[in-house]
Amino acid sequence: MSQRLRQPDGDPLRKIRFREAARDIVAKDRYDRKYGRAVDTAGAIARAMERAYRQGFGDAQSERPAPPSKPLAVEAALEWVLIPPRPRSAFWTVCRFALGRQGEPECGGHLVLMITERGTQGWQLFLSNGDSRDAFGERTIAPLARLGLLEPAREGLERLLISDRGKATWQIFLERGGHYPDDLTQV
Repeated sequence: MSQRLRQPDGDPLRKIRFREAARDIVAKDRYDRKYGRAVDTAGAIARAMERAYRQGFGDAQSERPAPPSKPLAVEAALEWVLIPPRPRSAFWTVCRFALGRQGEPECGGHLVLMITERGTQGWQLFLSNGDSRDAFGERTIAPLARLGLLEPAREGLERLLISDRGKATWQIFLERGGHYPDDLTQV
Protein backbone atom coordinates (compact mmCIF):
# COMPACT_ATOMS: atom_id res chain seq x y z
CA MET A 1 0.00 0.00 0.00
CA SER A 2 1.48 3.33 -0.96
CA GLN A 3 1.69 6.18 1.50
CA ARG A 4 -0.54 9.15 0.69
CA LEU A 5 1.38 12.33 -0.02
CA ARG A 6 1.07 15.00 2.64
CA GLN A 7 -0.96 18.05 1.62
CA PRO A 8 0.59 21.42 2.45
CA ASP A 9 -1.18 23.65 4.91
CA GLY A 10 -2.99 26.64 3.49
CA ASP A 11 -0.76 29.62 2.80
CA PRO A 12 -2.73 32.87 2.94
CA LEU A 13 -0.24 34.60 0.64
CA ARG A 14 -0.06 31.83 -1.99
CA LYS A 15 -3.33 32.77 -3.72
CA ILE A 16 -2.25 36.39 -3.75
CA ARG A 17 1.10 35.54 -5.35
CA PHE A 18 -0.75 33.53 -8.01
CA ARG A 19 -3.18 36.38 -8.61
CA GLU A 20 -0.30 38.86 -9.03
CA ALA A 21 1.36 36.49 -11.51
CA ALA A 22 -1.92 36.28 -13.44
CA ARG A 23 -2.21 40.08 -13.49
CA ASP A 24 1.32 40.33 -14.86
CA ILE A 25 0.51 37.84 -17.62
CA VAL A 26 -2.68 39.70 -18.59
CA ALA A 27 -0.94 43.10 -18.52
CA LYS A 28 1.91 41.83 -20.72
CA ASP A 29 -0.60 40.28 -23.14
CA ARG A 30 -2.55 43.56 -23.44
CA TYR A 31 0.62 45.60 -23.87
CA ASP A 32 2.03 43.28 -26.54
CA ARG A 33 -1.26 43.21 -28.46
CA LYS A 34 -1.57 46.99 -28.31
CA TYR A 35 1.87 47.50 -29.85
CA GLY A 36 1.65 44.63 -32.37
CA ARG A 37 4.22 42.41 -30.73
CA ALA A 38 4.24 38.62 -30.69
CA VAL A 39 1.98 37.22 -27.98
CA ASP A 40 2.58 33.96 -26.13
CA THR A 41 -0.09 34.09 -23.43
CA ALA A 42 -0.65 30.33 -23.43
CA GLY A 43 3.08 29.78 -22.92
CA ALA A 44 3.20 32.31 -20.06
CA ILE A 45 0.24 30.60 -18.39
CA ALA A 46 1.83 27.17 -18.84
CA ARG A 47 5.11 28.39 -17.28
CA ALA A 48 3.22 29.94 -14.35
CA MET A 49 1.28 26.72 -13.80
CA GLU A 50 4.49 24.69 -13.92
CA ARG A 51 6.10 26.96 -11.30
CA ALA A 52 3.00 26.67 -9.11
CA TYR A 53 2.97 22.89 -9.47
CA ARG A 54 6.64 22.60 -8.56
CA GLN A 55 6.17 24.90 -5.58
CA GLY A 56 3.15 22.93 -4.36
CA PHE A 57 4.86 19.60 -4.88
CA GLY A 58 7.94 20.82 -3.00
CA ASP A 59 5.81 22.15 -0.15
CA ALA A 60 3.92 18.85 0.08
CA GLN A 61 7.12 16.81 0.20
CA SER A 62 9.07 18.97 2.61
CA GLU A 63 9.51 17.72 6.14
CA ARG A 64 9.23 21.12 7.73
CA PRO A 65 5.65 22.15 8.41
CA ALA A 66 4.42 25.38 6.92
CA PRO A 67 4.22 28.23 9.41
CA PRO A 68 0.75 28.34 10.93
CA SER A 69 -1.35 31.17 9.64
CA LYS A 70 -2.21 33.20 12.70
CA PRO A 71 -4.99 35.77 12.66
CA LEU A 72 -3.73 39.32 12.58
CA ALA A 73 -4.52 41.63 15.41
CA VAL A 74 -6.65 44.59 14.39
CA GLU A 75 -3.75 46.98 15.06
CA ALA A 76 -1.21 44.84 13.18
CA ALA A 77 0.04 46.04 9.84
CA LEU A 78 -1.47 44.46 6.78
CA GLU A 79 0.62 43.05 3.93
CA TRP A 80 0.28 45.31 0.89
CA VAL A 81 -0.46 42.32 -1.34
CA LEU A 82 -3.62 41.63 0.69
CA ILE A 83 -5.06 44.96 -0.47
CA PRO A 84 -6.85 44.70 -3.83
CA PRO A 85 -5.00 46.54 -6.65
CA ARG A 86 -7.18 49.63 -7.19
CA PRO A 87 -7.70 50.28 -3.46
CA ARG A 88 -3.97 49.62 -2.95
CA SER A 89 -3.12 52.38 -5.41
CA ALA A 90 -5.62 54.77 -3.79
CA PHE A 91 -4.27 53.97 -0.31
CA TRP A 92 -0.75 54.69 -1.53
CA THR A 93 -1.89 58.09 -2.79
CA VAL A 94 -3.69 58.94 0.45
CA CYS A 95 -0.70 57.90 2.59
CA ARG A 96 1.83 59.57 0.30
CA PHE A 97 0.18 62.97 0.62
CA ALA A 98 -1.21 62.70 4.17
CA LEU A 99 1.70 60.92 5.89
CA GLY A 100 4.62 61.65 3.56
CA ARG A 101 7.79 59.64 3.20
CA GLN A 102 10.78 59.41 5.50
CA GLY A 103 12.42 62.78 5.95
CA GLU A 104 9.30 64.66 4.85
CA PRO A 105 6.98 66.43 7.26
CA GLU A 106 3.63 64.77 7.86
CA CYS A 107 0.96 66.89 6.17
CA GLY A 108 -2.03 65.24 7.75
CA GLY A 109 -5.21 64.79 5.82
CA HIS A 110 -8.53 63.07 5.56
CA LEU A 111 -11.08 61.87 3.03
CA VAL A 112 -14.37 63.73 2.77
CA LEU A 113 -17.59 62.23 1.42
CA MET A 114 -18.64 63.81 -1.90
CA ILE A 115 -20.53 63.22 -5.12
CA THR A 116 -18.25 62.51 -8.09
CA GLU A 117 -18.57 64.04 -11.57
CA ARG A 118 -20.48 60.93 -12.66
CA GLY A 119 -23.04 61.49 -9.89
CA THR A 120 -21.90 58.58 -7.75
CA GLN A 121 -20.72 58.61 -4.14
CA GLY A 122 -17.00 59.10 -3.65
CA TRP A 123 -14.29 60.48 -1.40
CA GLN A 124 -12.06 63.54 -1.89
CA LEU A 125 -8.63 63.75 -0.27
CA PHE A 126 -8.09 66.99 1.66
CA LEU A 127 -4.77 67.88 3.26
CA SER A 128 -4.52 69.78 6.53
CA ASN A 129 -3.16 72.85 4.68
CA GLY A 130 -6.50 73.13 2.83
CA ASP A 131 -5.37 71.69 -0.50
CA SER A 132 -7.63 69.11 -2.11
CA ARG A 133 -6.17 66.18 -4.01
CA ASP A 134 -7.51 63.15 -5.82
CA ALA A 135 -11.09 61.94 -5.71
CA PHE A 136 -11.84 58.23 -5.39
CA GLY A 137 -15.01 56.23 -5.96
CA GLU A 138 -16.85 54.55 -3.11
CA ARG A 139 -15.95 51.09 -4.44
CA THR A 140 -12.28 51.98 -4.29
CA ILE A 141 -12.35 53.26 -0.70
CA ALA A 142 -14.82 50.75 0.82
CA PRO A 143 -12.30 47.83 0.88
CA LEU A 144 -9.78 50.06 2.71
CA ALA A 145 -12.33 50.77 5.42
CA ARG A 146 -13.29 47.07 5.61
CA LEU A 147 -9.63 46.12 6.04
CA GLY A 148 -9.26 48.65 8.85
CA LEU A 149 -6.79 50.87 7.01
CA LEU A 150 -9.17 53.84 7.11
CA GLU A 151 -11.57 54.67 9.92
CA PRO A 152 -14.38 57.18 10.41
CA ALA A 153 -13.41 60.40 12.17
CA ARG A 154 -14.93 61.01 15.58
CA GLU A 155 -16.85 64.01 14.24
CA GLY A 156 -18.95 61.90 11.91
CA LEU A 157 -19.10 59.35 9.16
CA GLU A 158 -18.54 61.93 6.41
CA ARG A 159 -14.77 61.89 7.03
CA LEU A 160 -12.27 59.05 6.95
CA LEU A 161 -8.83 59.11 8.56
CA ILE A 162 -5.88 56.76 8.23
CA SER A 163 -6.11 54.29 11.12
CA ASP A 164 -3.22 53.05 13.26
CA ARG A 165 -3.26 49.86 11.18
CA GLY A 166 -3.04 51.98 8.03
CA LYS A 167 -0.08 53.91 9.42
CA ALA A 168 1.69 50.66 10.34
CA THR A 169 1.03 49.31 6.83
CA TRP A 170 2.48 52.50 5.30
CA GLN A 171 5.54 52.16 7.54
CA ILE A 172 6.16 48.63 6.25
CA PHE A 173 6.00 49.94 2.68
CA LEU A 174 8.57 52.61 3.53
CA GLU A 175 10.86 50.05 5.19
CA ARG A 176 10.79 47.96 2.01
CA GLY A 177 12.12 50.90 0.03
CA GLY A 178 9.04 53.04 -0.53
CA HIS A 179 9.17 52.92 -4.35
CA TYR A 180 5.84 52.88 -6.15
CA PRO A 181 4.75 50.40 -7.47
CA ASP A 182 7.77 48.10 -7.05
CA ASP A 183 7.61 47.72 -3.26
CA LEU A 184 3.81 47.39 -3.04
CA THR A 185 3.63 43.69 -3.77
CA GLN A 186 6.83 42.38 -2.25
CA VAL A 187 6.24 39.56 0.19
